[in-house]
Amino acid sequence: MQNPFHQHLDELNELLVDMARRVAVAIERASAALLEGDTAAAEAVVAEDQHVNALQFRVDDRIIELMTQYDAVASDLRFVLGAVRISVDLERMGDLAKHVAKSVLLRTPAAVVPDSLRPDFAAMGAAAVRVAEKLVVVLEDQDHLQATQMGLDDDELDAIQERIHAQLPGLGYGPQTAGDVALLARFFERFGDHAVRISHQVVYAVTGDVHLDRS
Repeated sequence: MQNPFHQHLDELNELLVDMARRVAVAIERASAALLEGDTAAAEAVVAEDQHVNALQFRVDDRIIELMTQYDAVASDLRFVLGAVRISVDLERMGDLAKHVAKSVLLRTPAAVVPDSLRPDFAAMGAAAVRVAEKLVVVLEDQDHLQATQMGLDDDELDAIQERIHAQLPGLGYGPQTAGDVALLARFFERFGDHAVRISHQVVYAVTGDVHLDRS
């Protein structure tokens, strides 16, 4: 029979998985809204972000409970402390999805992404969704092996961002459009960065390996 401490650890991880699932849905909806000009989807992303924030508060409460009521061994303590950082990164990922959605609402009825850059943003959205969905699996299964591969997925987002930036000077967009595009690419790129940071925390919690790039 599972002891109360490990039951609470499992419940803490379930909260993190719930956050990750919501973030995955948010970036998928935000990406679709960006490409399709779907204001209803964009509004749903903005509205749902409050649930991610609420889950972060629940994570914080559970961590305080675990730290004050139990004496954790080293591996469990790594997980509990890592959960603090993971929840922060997940909350920021939710915010980045919300920023993408708000860009749609801010420019409606005009399209935020010019036609010439739609393929790049479609690829960026798809890559961000893949990263988010893999992150759910990494957290749910504490899959440190898959976590070590997260940086490869993030590299795709970095490469697309660089490609978008390289095109901007020659496309002749006005400052508003160029600014919107640069910011949106940055939102997606940072989304991937936070996923990598989370994967590092999972590897550390499972293996104790601190020899990771934590940028």
